[in-house]
Amino acid sequence: MRNTKRVLTSLLLLCTTAMLWVGCSSGCYSSACNQPCDPCPAVCDNNDNYEQACPPRMCPEPCAPIVKSCEQRDPCPPVAKPCEPICNPCEPQQQIARCEPICPPRCEPPCPPRCEPVCPPRCEPVCPPSCPPRCEPCPPRCEPVCPPPPCDPCGQEPLCKVLPKCAYPSHNELNCVDGITVSAKNPEMCLLGEQYPLEFEVKACDDVCNVVVSTNLPEGVSYMRSQPEASVQGRTLTWNFGSMKKCQVIAARVWLKCECEGELCACFCASAQPVRFCSLLCAKPILVCHKCGPEECKPGDPINYTVTVTNRGSCTATGVVLTDPVPDGLEHSSGLRTLTYNLGCLEPCQTKKVSMCFTACKRGEVCNTATVTACNAEPTSCSAKCLVCAECAECVKVGPKEVQIGRNADYQIIVTNTGDKPLTDIVVTDYAPSATSIVAANGARICGNQAVWRMKQLNPGEKATFNITLTSCTPGCFTNRVSMTNCQGCNVCCEYTTRWRGRPALTMCINDTADPICIGDPTSYNIEVTNQGSESDHNVVLVLRFPPEITPESVSGDVCGSISGQTVTFQPYNNFSPRQTIRYRVTARGKASGDGRVIAEVSSDSIKKPIVQQESTIVN
Repeated sequence: MRNTKRVLTSLLLLCTTAMLWVGCSSGCYSSACNQPCDPCPAVCDNNDNYEQACPPRMCPEPCAPIVKSCEQRDPCPPVAKPCEPICNPCEPQQQIARCEPICPPRCEPPCPPRCEPVCPPRCEPVCPPSCPPRCEPCPPRCEPVCPPPPCDPCGQEPLCKVLPKCAYPSHNELNCVDGITVSAKNPEMCLLGEQYPLEFEVKACDDVCNVVVSTNLPEGVSYMRSQPEASVQGRTLTWNFGSMKKCQVIAARVWLKCECEGELCACFCASAQPVRFCSLLCAKPILVCHKCGPEECKPGDPINYTVTVTNRGSCTATGVVLTDPVPDGLEHSSGLRTLTYNLGCLEPCQTKKVSMCFTACKRGEVCNTATVTACNAEPTSCSAKCLVCAECAECVKVGPKEVQIGRNADYQIIVTNTGDKPLTDIVVTDYAPSATSIVAANGARICGNQAVWRMKQLNPGEKATFNITLTSCTPGCFTNRVSMTNCQGCNVCCEYTTRWRGRPALTMCINDTADPICIGDPTSYNIEVTNQGSESDHNVVLVLRFPPEITPESVSGDVCGSISGQTVTFQPYNNFSPRQTIRYRVTARGKASGDGRVIAEVSSDSIKKPIVQQESTIVN
């Protein structure tokens, strides 16, 4: 019986609601709306069950405000006087707003009667039984739709879509008990279809190993890339960072693309293993040396070397010793052929220098090598080369030792680079003696008694020859000098002396002491030979030939002679100097009457054809 009454009551309420909607299709009450409404608000308990706080009555004046939640309910207003059966037609909207049933927002019917009925199964009845329902009952075919799309009471399309509030912040931090902290963040909002970065930092609060961080990407995003590169398996990204030291921070970034509206929440997981280390220092000393000195020097010059020894290793080198054998071509003031220096210990990056001085004693390239050894390091060595060279040249002039005046004398000048480096801008000058003159000098510029040759370069060991011809009319010994200069300052000189020989000029004079003579009477012949020339003569020989009328008896004078029949011959006289006179004397006796002619002949090395002179003596 009670069930039957409940069914009848529900049908009555549905009919009343339908009549109200038909009469208020404009959305407000009209004069036709004569049904009383219950302004008394419903009171809900903690179980969201609604009860009326007072019995049904006519609308008070004014209606009570709408309560939006259970916490905002007000007690029923005092009953003043019954409402007019017909609501005020002048304020339909206000009447509607004041006369709406009081329900929580989430339980209000989502659609006006003309919309497709949508009934969520989990919602309680929209209004208390006393309030007329705003929606028609759902037909049996109505499927539950959750959540319902928002729409206005009059059935219009939704004006906007309100995003729900995110359940988690845009940045968060994961503090692990195993020694690491992961801080993650991403933008608060991203536009659909755009990319956004998901960043996180892993900080080690202790020394840890096997650090693994992974994140599960939500539905609605697509993975683009990451830095550092992550291991991707489905929607799970994993980074294996290995070991981390205390306070070490590793940053990572993931680029994702937003493909669906709504809240997108990524989940982070991290794990690590706290560790402790037991370490030792592994070090090694490394010795290096460098030797520097002059690249060139001259024989006899000092050569100063500096040896620099440095420990470029990571620990101390002990027992460091420097040994320097003296190479051939160098000499040390101590006379030792091996020099030893004890350097002691060398700390890392420490440097020690050793200076030594040698003397170059031989030309050529000299290589000086020093060796460095230590008790706990590998030996090393360093070398320095020096070219012991001389920038020098040699000049030689050759020619005739003796030349007769009036003739040409040919000379040859030979310039040689006896050094070890090329000579440049060479000038060779021949200074002819004032008593001579230059006849020819091939390739030279002749200026008075000077002949000048020029060369651009003369390489080591190379020779250059220059020819010059001189003549002189003055007898004597004259020296011809030559000088050679160059840019290197290797100036040398050479000379050559030639004796310019003059011609001997012999004259002879013969006189008799008695003329005429009688047969048997004596007479003497004095002969004088004089060198009137400018040169000595040699092998001067006087020969007298007597006629039959006169017989030679004896000889005397500066030179010894001999008589052979009618011929008197004097011994040769050497080194017959100019302006010198040789006197000869021959005693003879008349033998027969007549004009006797004594013939004197003088010959020498310079006179191949003898000089002949006669002396006439009359014998009575």
